[in-house]
Amino acid sequence: MAKTNEAKLWLRIKNLKIKGHFTRIESSTLNGIPDVNACHSGAEYWLELKSNDLKDCGLSKWQINWHYDRIKAGGFVFILNKTLVPRALKLLRLNLVSRATDLVTSFPDTEDGLRTILEHAASLVREARTS
Repeated sequence: MAKTNEAKLWLRIKNLKIKGHFTRIESSTLNGIPDVNACHSGAEYWLELKSNDLKDCGLSKWQINWHYDRIKAGGFVFILNKTLVPRALKLLRLNLVSRATDLVTSFPDTEDGLRTILEHAASLVREARTS
């Protein structure tokens, strides 16, 4: 069976030489739970993997609700979107007021770009924990 673009993005993360613990979550019982739980560089957060050019990355209402509830409870959730045109990696976050996505940062769609974007997500979590 052909791998989806999100599955390919997961394999890139899994095979990236980065110290940490990344776990792919596949739940048929809980709608909206993100694809990956990440713990590295002293930070724990969730990642929803997307690979498209859709508005708000095509998040479902269940995904939006899960992100909203987790963020309201003090958790950290990001969307990692591999855009198709132009090829880039974008880190986004749900805006609690509008429930739309806000761009956090973007990097070239390369191995270094992927490593940097994951480190950036971890640094945002660490900064929020210390402030």
